[in-house]
Amino acid sequence: MRKRNFNINVRVTEGEKKRLTRAAKRCGISLSEYLRKVGLNKNLTEKPSAKLYEAYSNISDLLRDFSTLDCRYIEIRLKEIKRKILSAYHEKKDADSSGDNENLGD
Repeated sequence: MRKRNFNINVRVTEGEKKRLTRAAKRCGISLSEYLRKVGLNKNLTEKPSAKLYEAYSNISDLLRDFSTLDCRYIEIRLKEIKRKILSAYHEKKDADSSGDNENLGD
């Protein structure tokens, strides 16, 4: 890793700092790392929520054991997974409506 020994001071409003901090947290990285990546036009991806990761894990388990499972059990598990995915989606939708997706330059 490169040694980072230069500082850049940036002035932001309290609201901008909160939005930047939340955006960095959603990506699972520090605010400094987030600002470096944004400033250098690097790709950023949000880390999946715990609910979404759990749904993915449930799908993996279901696929692994698929040939040995009863159809009714599979149906029940798929409905549970569907609920988890919808719950994770609605959590994300609610978080996005809090102003995080506004233009930070305003």
